[in-house]
Amino acid sequence: MRGMAATYMSVAKGPRAQTAPSAMASAVFLFCMVFVSSAAGVETWNWKRYRFLGKIGNAIVSYCQPESCGMAGMTTASATVGRPPSLADDDRKALILQAAETVFDSLGYGDATMEEVARACGMAKKTVYKFFPDKASLFGALVDSHDVAVIDSRAATGEEQPEARLVRLLEDVAAAILSPRQITLTRLVIAESIKYPELAQRFYRDCVEKTMSHVAQALASDPSLRLPRGLDNKTFADMLVSTLLGSIHLRALMLNLSREALEEELSGRVPLVMDLIVRSLPAR
Repeated sequence: MRGMAATYMSVAKGPRAQTAPSAMASAVFLFCMVFVSSAAGVETWNWKRYRFLGKIGNAIVSYCQPESCGMAGMTTASATVGRPPSLADDDRKALILQAAETVFDSLGYGDATMEEVARACGMAKKTVYKFFPDKASLFGALVDSHDVAVIDSRAATGEEQPEARLVRLLEDVAAAILSPRQITLTRLVIAESIKYPELAQRFYRDCVEKTMSHVAQALASDPSLRLPRGLDNKTFADMLVSTLLGSIHLRALMLNLSREALEEELSGRVPLVMDLIVRSLPAR
C-alpha cells in the first residue's frame, strides 16, 4: 500500500502533474479512497482490489509521461506560457532608441525621463540603464543612430558627366537631411538648445558637420570638378546644400510638409541649383 501511495503522490506532486491535471486529480482521488478505507477497516478492499488499483495507478503514471501526451522534448522553459523570447542586445537597444525618440518628441528632452522611456519600450528600468547610464548618453546614441548623408565617393568612370555626379550628390544629401527621423530630431534640438546647449553642440558636430564633411570629401574625390580659385571643398559643400534646401528645410521643420510635397519641390529645385553651380565652375 505504501508503494501505491508513493505512486499516486508522485503523480499528484511531480512535474508531470502540470501537464496532465485530470490524471493528477484521478490519482489523488484514488489515493484518498484507499487511505480512508484502510483507516476505517473496510475489509472489502482486499489485496486483489489493491493490485487492481495499482494497475490503474501505473496506467495514470504512464499517461502522464510527456511522450504519451505528445509533449516529448518539452522543457520547463519552453512550456512557460506568455514569456517573450529573449532579445539580442542590439535588438534591445533598437527598441529603447525607438521609444526614446517617441518620448523625447512628445515630452521634450527636459521633461523626458528614463522611466518614461522604459515604460514606452516595455522593459525594466535596469535594462535601459544597462545600455544607457543616463539621459545624455541615450540622446547621444539617438543622434548617432539617425540618418547621416553617406555620399557615394567612388572614383569617376568617365561615363558619368560631372553634372550627373553633382545631381546624385545633392539628392543623397537632401534625402538624409529631410528624412522624417532627422526632422524630428532637429526640432527637438532646436527646442532645447537654449536650456541644454550641450545637446545642440553635439547635434551640430555629429550631424551637420559630419554631413558637410561627407559632401566635401565627395567633391574632393572627383577629379573632374575644378573649383574657382580661393574656393575650398568645404565652403563649396556648404554653398551647395544651402542653395539646394533654402527655405524648404525651414518649412519642413515648421509646417510639417509631407514627404511627397518635399520630393516634388526638390525635383524642380535641383535643376535650377545645378544651372547656377555649373555656370560658376571653371572650364576644364
